Amino acid sequence: MDMKCLVACLGNPLMGDDGVGIAVASELAKLGYEAVVCGSDLSPVMARVEEVDVLIIVDAVDWGAKPGSVLTARLDELEEEPIRATHFLRVSEVIKLMREAFGHPLEVYVVGIQPERVEPSTELSPSVRRAVNDAVARVRELLRRLQENRPNA
Repeated sequence: MDMKCLVACLGNPLMGDDGVGIAVASELAKLGYEAVVCGSDLSPVMARVEEVDVLIIVDAVDWGAKPGSVLTARLDELEEEPIRATHFLRVSEVIKLMREAFGHPLEVYVVGIQPERVEPSTELSPSVRRAVNDAVARVRELLRRLQENRPNA
């Protein structure tokens, strides 16, 4: 059975490294993958959540690591750890609401990129710019594993 996956890339391209999700979406599109660009919230995926089994969120996530580090984890695992992101807590709450509203056991993974600076700018910092390809590779690997029905991310 094929799992239906949706990649949602969050970020604000006017706030420096917070725009990394949008950069990842652009690179995924060049490779032929569909990624929904969400800005700072998940409302663009709300209409499609009933169609999917797995949601992969790509976003800048501050977990105190070296700038440009890439984290791949299940959302449920991340909620146990203290993480900071400009909109991440809202995202977590929206996911809970979607699960309740649709009665759908939506599985959620996060590909998070540690930002260096989140401040007014249209440029990613060098460390985060270098991390875009790693994040794209992580999304592709996660999609591959999920399609093989082995979600050992």
